[in-house]
Amino acid sequence: MYEAVGSMPVLRKRLGASIVLTLLSIISIFLLLPSSKVSTRLQKIALGTAIDGSLWQWSANLEETEEDLGGEGTRLVIFGDSWVDDIHEGGQEGKGKSWADYLCEEINCTSRLNFAASQPIEALPQYPPTGVMTSNSIHESLISKSKYAIPLEIAELSLLPDLATQIQSYIALKPPKERPTETIFVVSFGFWDIYDFSRMDYPIGQNGTDTSIQELFRQLDILYNHFVTNLYSPSSSESAEATDDSENSEAPMFRVIIPRLFDPTLLPGWLTLRPHAPAPSSVAEQQKNAVYFTERWNNIMENQVAQWVVTTPEPPPPKFEQDESHEEDIRNNYERSQPTEPRLPIQKDVFYYDLPKLLLDVIVEHQLEDEGLSDAHGLGKGESPFESVYQPCVRAADGDDTDGLIDLNGMLVCKEPEEYLFWDAFNLGAVAKGMIGKEVGELVKANKTLRAKWGH
Repeated sequence: MYEAVGSMPVLRKRLGASIVLTLLSIISIFLLLPSSKVSTRLQKIALGTAIDGSLWQWSANLEETEEDLGGEGTRLVIFGDSWVDDIHEGGQEGKGKSWADYLCEEINCTSRLNFAASQPIEALPQYPPTGVMTSNSIHESLISKSKYAIPLEIAELSLLPDLATQIQSYIALKPPKERPTETIFVVSFGFWDIYDFSRMDYPIGQNGTDTSIQELFRQLDILYNHFVTNLYSPSSSESAEATDDSENSEAPMFRVIIPRLFDPTLLPGWLTLRPHAPAPSSVAEQQKNAVYFTERWNNIMENQVAQWVVTTPEPPPPKFEQDESHEEDIRNNYERSQPTEPRLPIQKDVFYYDLPKLLLDVIVEHQLEDEGLSDAHGLGKGESPFESVYQPCVRAADGDDTDGLIDLNGMLVCKEPEEYLFWDAFNLGAVAKGMIGKEVGELVKANKTLRAKWGH
């Protein structure tokens, strides 16, 4: 009894010391994070303003988002991962713009909103490479079932804003001051889903692939309903300026750009930065899974997007013009309350871009050129724009020739970024992104959508 009483002051001291150390840790995180767009979000998290407490919790902030002025012209709204994210942190000047930014230039868009996100560069190498998933909840559910997965409490730290979070952030913004003539959405998801699913048990990874695609289209429906209800609804048409003649203007369309998925095993980081496969899994098994899941994703996506485009949503109920006078019984007003002409539903359409074809052609062209060969399609007869299609510009130090190279979080940045197909282990360089943006821009300008292809 006396020992217990005597130990109470010691316990109080230990508890007090633990609280002080915790507070010092939080303050240290806040002070050590560098100044950047992502780091600002991380600093908010360190002060306890995150919703769920995860380290990389992303939050759209009106101060961090371009003002949505709307007005005449084309507005580009971007959702996705590091392949369309436009954040540049210190030392990343050679990274270049995202391909969506190059697309914006190509089609002369008048405004742009980007909700994509990336893993902060300062997270490596403490945390394994990761990126934006289609659905964080699907990701959490599956890793808890897989015997090959890292513990849930560790994986939770790597969560970035999924598609639902990005769309809700967009919907929560104030509507544009003037309704845009046209709004085009970019949806770039799937790469990091496949990268992560490939390390799981095969049935679990396959289920995750299928479920993620279903979730993607569910979120597209939410985005579509917001589009037709709040941006291009009949009520918004009536409230537009008098100069907007709705009878003479073309009906708006809900148009989305969706790129096909590139195989993550073909990126430099698959071999250099991917964590070792725990037994009984293996590198070969994970690579086989990734190749299969990528093909499965693209095949299902191609079939589903075709069905989704032609799915006719339920038309809105007809509006009745009620007499504002309440002196007469409403039954006497029936003849004067005529239904307005039902408005045809806004059509959906998709630019389905074959991104892997462009990148594979570049890689094969380079390989054939090195060997002095060519194929029946003419590849190998041109001139590769890249010095390397294997190594990224940002890579681990190799040898003693490091003069003039920038140290980026323990990695070295090459002197000529434009000579590399890849910027870093998992992302394309500026030249390749410019090529993609140009090709997608040509699709948009020529209106080469699925409906146009079908003749609808």
